[in-house]
Amino acid sequence: MFSPKQKKTDLAAYKDHSFISKQARIKGDIHFHGALHVEGVIEGLVIAKDGCLHLHGEIIGDIDVANAVINGVVRGNLTCHEHLELASEAKIFGTVSYHNLEMMLGSQVTGLLQPMNKPALSVVKEPAA
Repeated sequence: MFSPKQKKTDLAAYKDHSFISKQARIKGDIHFHGALHVEGVIEGLVIAKDGCLHLHGEIIGDIDVANAVINGVVRGNLTCHEHLELASEAKIFGTVSYHNLEMMLGSQVTGLLQPMNKPALSVVKEPAA
C-alpha cells in the first residue's frame, strides 16, 4: 500500500479519500477507512482502525485513529495508535495518547500526553508434564 517514500500520514498513500469542507458542520459519529481530510467542524466521535485523519478544522469529541496530522482544534481525547503529527496550528484540549509523536513549534496541548506502550512480548512456559 505504501511506497518506500510515502509516510502513513501522507494523504496520497491512501486509495479512499473523504473531504469535509470549511462550510460543513457535521453532528454525529464518523467511521472511516483510508484518508479523511477535515476543514469544517465535526461534533461527535471520529474513528478509524486504519488510515489517516488530516484535521485543519475542528472536532468536538473523541478521536481514535491509526495515524493523524492535526493542524486544527480538537476538543476531546485523541488516541493515535501509530503516528501522530501535531502541526504548528494544532490546539488539543484533552488527553493525547500516542505511539509516535511529532510536535511542531507552536502546537499546543492543554491536557495530558500519554505515550502508549507497545505490547510487551510475554514468555509463557509450558506446564511440566
